[in-house]
Amino acid sequence: MNAPEGDPTYIKNKDKYFMEVAKATALASTHPKSPGGCIIVRDREIIGSGRSILCASKVEVDCLTYAIGATSKRGTPTTGATGYTTRYPFSPSIFQCYIMGIKCIYVQAHEWEAYYKDEFRRAARLARELSIAIEPLFDDDDTRWQKKKKLDPELFQLDKFDPTNELETINDDTTSL
Repeated sequence: MNAPEGDPTYIKNKDKYFMEVAKATALASTHPKSPGGCIIVRDREIIGSGRSILCASKVEVDCLTYAIGATSKRGTPTTGATGYTTRYPFSPSIFQCYIMGIKCIYVQAHEWEAYYKDEFRRAARLARELSIAIEPLFDDDDTRWQKKKKLDPELFQLDKFDPTNELETINDDTTSL
């Protein structure tokens, strides 16, 4: 699909595009077990980016927290912005999104890290309470909603069955059933 008339900033599939940018940001993460990347987007422009950090003192910084901090440091307003992250956010990050006016977070769909299961549940409860949408983004498209391809007509041809051939017919007595 071509760009709409007069809109040079059009992005065909913006959710996948921005998630790919977040994945590229995750490559710079210093977290050894679960690296993460996040970008904050407003009006189809990236206004902030962040990555997961595990400091030498074993303090963990969530990628969404990092992105919000980087955006705030520049003084960029985030009201109405959207977050794209490769990791499920922690509950302090959800509260920061609420304070900064971010109402939607897209998360790359994958298995949760078992270690953070309780924290992710707390974050989901807080997001519901604060009316922040956390939406999963899947890497592959759902084939159930794609256009169907033409089927091979040979698949639907009738079998060539000959009832007079004794090798193909079964002569069972069905009267006793």
